[in-house]
Amino acid sequence: MNSGRETTNGSRISALATALADPTRAAAITSLLSGTAHTSGELARACGVAPSTMSSHLGKLVDAGLVIVEAAGRYRHYRIASRDVADLMERMDAVDLPETNSPQRPRPGKDISYARSCYDHVAGRLGVEIHDVFVDRGWVTVDASGVGLTDAGDAFLTDGLGLDLEALARRSRRAMVRLDIDWTERRDHLAGAMPAELMSFMLSEKWLKRRQDKRILTVTEVGRRMLPEHFGINPSELTIGS
Repeated sequence: MNSGRETTNGSRISALATALADPTRAAAITSLLSGTAHTSGELARACGVAPSTMSSHLGKLVDAGLVIVEAAGRYRHYRIASRDVADLMERMDAVDLPETNSPQRPRPGKDISYARSCYDHVAGRLGVEIHDVFVDRGWVTVDASGVGLTDAGDAFLTDGLGLDLEALARRSRRAMVRLDIDWTERRDHLAGAMPAELMSFMLSEKWLKRRQDKRILTVTEVGRRMLPEHFGINPSELTIGS
């Protein structure tokens, strides 16, 4: 295989566009936005193609540097290459262009639109609601200088949820918190090291669970109690995405 990473006048736009031009490859990388690993067979079933066809497409995505492959015994697992790639894919999907055929958007407030993992943080309506709570309660500040976690936010996460933010800051070289434009909601949700830690906490505490496709998140019975208790989210809203 060639590297698939040729540049034109120093730009990788053409190579990336070529790698993503096929609808099956675009569907495969969208499935990988869960941040979790998938086998070629799982992706083939999700995209409705033969396993041999999916293997060929995955080879092109690996060559382009968009996907990585890991060996696990006799299986090969595929993941999106990095947070940067995941952010790029999500932002590309959020851009509205004057297309001849508009993309079919998910139903608002249902399934993938309600709660999903955007690589390693919560997105969809639930992600936007969590963003709003953090802003309204003064746990994060958003101004011209950027986004920052406040002392009140630190206290909530540390004392209220038991997250070790000091350890997180030591091991993470990424921003503690930043904003992403949500693909389905067209509003901001929180991204960065802290929201990633928060999603990991919610999954481990079984407030959320992954659906079979791994990207869609479901609020559990535990989550229906804990999310209103800690974030003040209306319990009736939580049933929409369940």
